[in-house]
Amino acid sequence: MAFDIEYTSPRSRLSNGLRIFYAIPHLIIVGVLGYASGAASLIQWFIILFTGKRNKSLWTFSRNVLDWQNRATTYLGMMYDAYPNFAFEKLNEPVHFSIDYEESADRLTNALRLIWAIPAMLISYFLAIAAAVITVICWFAILFTGTQPRGMFDFLLKVYRYSTRFNAYIGLLTDTYPKFE
Repeated sequence: MAFDIEYTSPRSRLSNGLRIFYAIPHLIIVGVLGYASGAASLIQWFIILFTGKRNKSLWTFSRNVLDWQNRATTYLGMMYDAYPNFAFEKLNEPVHFSIDYEESADRLTNALRLIWAIPAMLISYFLAIAAAVITVICWFAILFTGTQPRGMFDFLLKVYRYSTRFNAYIGLLTDTYPKFE
């Protein structure tokens, strides 16, 4: 799995100031799609449990939802200025996400996925708190200086990368346990 965001400078102060309002339509759509993706993951869980293989259509849908979720949350999180596309295809967003489809899946890790995900869930929770604080600081930095501090951008990128890995793992897109790097 690969996840990256291109660092851009200078940044739009106006877009930054109104970002929360601009992001609302995407957050509503991603919220609804998140429920559908959760249902697809539940169906996928049973398919993997009984066959040891992933359903390509369910996998593709969940992968596309995760990609849109990444674009919406990283836009809201002050990582870039280009407004995200209202579709599964991205246009000019500097967010790059890719994950390879693997048909075979481990039945044991699938069966125990939620239990094994607890440590990663706790890490994700605490990283999200730190990211929220850093995002607020970035909001002020961009608003007043027109640039995002590179160190903060790099930290947030690592948090979003870990979150994407965690969501891919919990959403049954991969059997690879998430790592922070």
